[in-house]
Amino acid sequence: MISDVRHLLQAGPFEPFAIITSSGHRYVVPSADHASINPGGNRVVIWFDDGAGITLSALHITAVEKLGTAKN
Repeated sequence: MISDVRHLLQAGPFEPFAIITSSGHRYVVPSADHASINPGGNRVVIWFDDGAGITLSALHITAVEKLGTAKN
């Protein structure tokens, strides 16, 4: 799953996506600046607009879902 996250973060143009964990939580990544993979490749950090963040272990990432872009 980390390779999927890496691919989505590096894709151009960026498309928002969600990371789903084994606990069922769903974390939206609205831009490439909102997430990063640690150098060891075993954790993903997601930052939220309010300044908070969460670190997810690769072992608990069960799915990655593209959200697409809103079209007005």
